[in-house]
Parts: sequence; structure tokens; C-alpha cells
Amino acid sequence: MTAAGANGTGTPFDVAETDRLLTTTRSVRRRLDLDRPVPREVIQEALEVAVQAPTANNHQNWRWLVLTEPATKARLAELIRSSWQFHLNDIWTRAGRRRHDAQARRNHASAQALTETIAAVPALVIPCVLGRPPDVAAINDAWRRRMADKVAEDPGHLVQHGETRASIFYGSIFPAVWSFQLALRSRGLGSTITCLHVPHEREVGRLLGIPSGVTQVCMIPVAYTVGTDFRPADRYSAKERTYWERWGT
Repeated sequence: MTAAGANGTGTPFDVAETDRLLTTTRSVRRRLDLDRPVPREVIQEALEVAVQAPTANNHQNWRWLVLTEPATKARLAELIRSSWQFHLNDIWTRAGRRRHDAQARRNHASAQALTETIAAVPALVIPCVLGRPPDVAAINDAWRRRMADKVAEDPGHLVQHGETRASIFYGSIFPAVWSFQLALRSRGLGSTITCLHVPHEREVGRLLGIPSGVTQVCMIPVAYTVGTDFRPADRYSAKERTYWERWGT
């Protein structure tokens, strides 16, 4: 590499190619190749990339459970379909909670399709975090009690530590999840994030031997894709939704 950078432009990477990877890594549900096996070493390579992601205080308290056994995936699919049905009957049908535009309908159809085929996806990866999510309200209440007699001289009683703990807890796993998805995309595989097994966390834990003190954050179906011609999504411009220095300006 020269002082000008790897591509002679002064940047260490090919920015156009990097941006293409970042903007075309989509949630893939209906274009997963259910018939092509995914080698174990490919998933392991992508996970080695993922664990280079930043984590709070360098805890590295993530764990990854990769599932490929058909009977196990079939049982998980049953639980996922149960959660999906609840979603349809309750949250999805509440007034004001559902968008009716074409994109929303496509997303709904795509999610529905995944619930029907997820047992056949070659690999399901469950990212986990050691420990349980923080109880935000309990942490804030404990802090207020601790600071109750110091209100006059210490503004620290106004601090909300619970939200910080929650941000750290989930903020230490989702960068790795996204890195995993990017690494998969660069190798010709697709993925998406689903949380439909989480309502059945206890039963899933018993099925897979996951200790009760470990949090199952989400599930990532992994497969090669049918075609590679993914395009950037239709998004609002960041310029339209970015403020500088002060909210609303």
C-alpha cells in the first residue's frame, strides 16, 4: 500500500465497493436458496469477522449457536409460526400500528414467506449475550433512592443509569450481528434478523441447552442467495432526517 492508499485515492479501501456492500446487504427472506448446503467453514469465517466488532468495555460476552439439524429446525419453526400467528391476530391488526403502503405489504408477505420455509433454511444462527437484559426501571429507582439525601448538593440524582445499561447490553451484540451479515453477503450468502422465537425463549433454551442466564437476542437464517443482484432500498434521504448541532435544525 502506498501513502495514497490502496486504490490511489487516499482512502484505505475501495470506497465504491465498500459502499456497494453496505447498501445492498438486504434482509433476505424469499431469495434464500433452500437446496444449497452452507459449509460449516463459511459460517465460521463470517463469525470470525463478526467478533472483531466493537463491544462495551471489551467484554466480548457474545456467544453464537449455529443450528443445522433438521428436527431441531422443524421444532423451532413450529414455535416461530405460533409467534407469527399471535403477531397477526394482535399487534399487526391494531388500529394505527400497520402501514398500508406497497412497501409494508411486501415486507409483510416476505416475513410470512419466511415463517413457512424457515425449517428448510440451511442454518439458523442465534446470537446470545451472557447475562440478562438490565431492568431499566429498577436500576433508576435504586439510584434515586441512593441519591435521595443528596438532592440539594449533587445533581447526580437526575442521572438515568438504567438506559445506559440497556444501551450497553444490546449495543455490544448488534454491531457484531451486522458484521456477520455483511461478511455473509460478501461471500454470496443472505440473511435476515428475526425475533419470533424470543417469546418462546424458555422452551427454546430447554430444547437447545441454553442456560437461563443467557439472553437469546435474535435469530439469523443463513443461506446462499438466489441471484446476487440486490439493490439499495428505497429510503428517505439522510439529509432530510439529519439535524446538526440542535434537534430540528
